[in-house]
Amino acid sequence: MNLCGRIRINAKQAALRLSIEPRNRVACSFHLTPSSDGKNIKILITKNSTKFVMKPYCMKTHQTSILFLSFVIIMAFRCKKDVNPCVGLAPPTADFAIQEVFIDTAFSSDTVFRNNTINFTALRQYNSVLWKVGNDPRDFTTHSFNLFFPNFLGTIAVQFRGTGNANPLCFPGDSGIYNGTKRVTIVEQFDRATLTKSPLVGQYRGSFNTQPNDSFTIRIEYFDSAKYDISTMGSKNFYWISNIPRGYIDSTSEPARQYPELRNGMRPSMGYKSLVFGDYGAPSQGRGYGALVGRDTLNVYYKNVHTGIKIFTGRRI
Repeated sequence: MNLCGRIRINAKQAALRLSIEPRNRVACSFHLTPSSDGKNIKILITKNSTKFVMKPYCMKTHQTSILFLSFVIIMAFRCKKDVNPCVGLAPPTADFAIQEVFIDTAFSSDTVFRNNTINFTALRQYNSVLWKVGNDPRDFTTHSFNLFFPNFLGTIAVQFRGTGNANPLCFPGDSGIYNGTKRVTIVEQFDRATLTKSPLVGQYRGSFNTQPNDSFTIRIEYFDSAKYDISTMGSKNFYWISNIPRGYIDSTSEPARQYPELRNGMRPSMGYKSLVFGDYGAPSQGRGYGALVGRDTLNVYYKNVHTGIKIFTGRRI
């Protein structure tokens, strides 16, 4: 049989079988049978033992033969592939977080200051949960709750158990019970005899994401001196963040008036590896939420009424 002078098939041949198996394991085959007059081809498509017979297709031109072959290939790839129900699923685990809470936010941390609240949160939905925190005899059975440890310094083990619907088809051995343990260390922020300084203390050079070429240095300092008036500063030892936004100067507050070293900054509310400072409504000051990433990177989520929201990223210098 001569098809457009380009494709030659022996007319005595009973059939031509074309099988296409692309990478996604499409299970289709195409059985092409020439008609008795040699002018037409009957297409039999077989998928998963189901057969579909197409009407005779006339191959009159070279262009038509190309369209025909294209049709065969497209049909092969459009055949529905077998769906693996486990694709994209991750093995279920005991997924929970320990967060240090102060002011209006929370930061994940394995170390917290004693004067701050600790939040315990399950990070996925379980059918039921059970928490055991240190030597506390209580069973905690909610997905999220807070505790405060004003009279404790040290490390506490946090045991978590969550139950869910088991999926042994995708994860053999999945019992639907997921156990995990983490530890949180509680340290002192103010008492000189027992305090642990925040690892945030240092200088960080970087820029806002909105102005990547305009770099400047933020300072986070710890001050401790008998000269500081408790009625003005709240304590004689405290943390201070300076030069954010760049060139910030406080010319009105009592601390800035009395202590020149404090003019370029403000007192933040401190977590062990995080801080919150400023006032969103104060145009020259703004509000920032900062956290230490690793040992040497400071990220600050900053916003004020004029500039909107932007992110400072700096490296310790």
